[in-house]
Amino acid sequence: MHPELITLFGGLSIKTYGFCMMVGFLSAVWFAMRRATRVKANADRVLDISFLCLLFGVGGARIFYVIHYWNPQFATASNKFIAIIDITSGGLEFLGGFLGAVVAVAGYCAWTKISLRLYLDILAPSCLWGLAFGRLGCYFNGCCFGGLCAVGAASGDTHTNHAAHEWAVQFPYGSSAHVRHWEDRKITVPRELLVTGPDILAPMLIPGAELAMPIEKREGPIRDFQDTADAYKAAKAIDPDSENTKALAKQVKRVREAFKPHRPKIYMSQAAMQFPSRRTPTRGTSLTELQDLAAASTSSYVHPTQLYSSMQAFLLSAVLSAAFYRRKRHGIVIGLLILMYPIQRTILELIRADNPHDVGGLTVSQGVSVALFAAAIGYFVILYKILPERSPHAVLEVVPDQK
Repeated sequence: MHPELITLFGGLSIKTYGFCMMVGFLSAVWFAMRRATRVKANADRVLDISFLCLLFGVGGARIFYVIHYWNPQFATASNKFIAIIDITSGGLEFLGGFLGAVVAVAGYCAWTKISLRLYLDILAPSCLWGLAFGRLGCYFNGCCFGGLCAVGAASGDTHTNHAAHEWAVQFPYGSSAHVRHWEDRKITVPRELLVTGPDILAPMLIPGAELAMPIEKREGPIRDFQDTADAYKAAKAIDPDSENTKALAKQVKRVREAFKPHRPKIYMSQAAMQFPSRRTPTRGTSLTELQDLAAASTSSYVHPTQLYSSMQAFLLSAVLSAAFYRRKRHGIVIGLLILMYPIQRTILELIRADNPHDVGGLTVSQGVSVALFAAAIGYFVILYKILPERSPHAVLEVVPDQK
């Protein structure tokens, strides 16, 4: 797990998930444009459609995710709008993005009167190619994790921490898998990392982001507030009615207001630092000690379903690409995608552990996959029984030379 690829000057970081999405999208568009050129289609239209797919795909993927996880993640958010649009840490679902992208392609083709079947065929292999990179981003982000892959897990011994297979992985403290395993009592954590109190109904884990916060970001607002308060006290002791004292009083008020949003971000770790240190019981636990304890606390071993999904997507993309150049009928490649992807997604959902089975004993993704599979069968019936072999709108487009 490596959610941040690199940190730039000023504390600005590039997310690994976003970087993988960017690489996947740009390379997928490039392959689609090459595919269009080889069949004498308009590569510029592929570029236009791709950017529409980006907008509608991300929107559809986010809407699907928000609906899916509304109660646990968004219903209690203090600012629901900000929570909904914040995708910096992931929170996208491929099936929603796929449906959104199909709507974008259909709308564009209808508007420009070009062949929907042809351009869906061109884009289908690239769709899975981009997904493969997105799943790599999921792996580094720690989301979409798999079920237990630990010795004894099948027999109910959930407190074992030995890998059942060499490819099993563990995710660090604070990751989705780690939090889920702690909530399900499959792992334990040191007492110092649990926060209790009169206002806390049940013990809570200190958020991993709070422990990993850089010292400058953590201590900076505290030092600013303390320095301003000390300066105000010193000025007040000398001359309480001076202009400098009055100005410092206003500044203290501004700094206090600016500090309020920062306080909840470090509240739990500050409370944990009151716990007696294991090294020196006469003092509290230091932040470094808390970080060391967190570093030693990981999830149990799980299946790397993100990597499984990525490999499956690369393979399916290759199959669709081969089918594209051997197809006898327009529209068959997108039909194969709609037919084959639900099968592998349904099987993968049996191994994934992050989605609840709340749709008739199935996950939402499995439910949508079943519907897509049924739609694919109906689509092939229409494709072979009703639609012509070649789309009437699939005409050669001549792009003028750029001079």
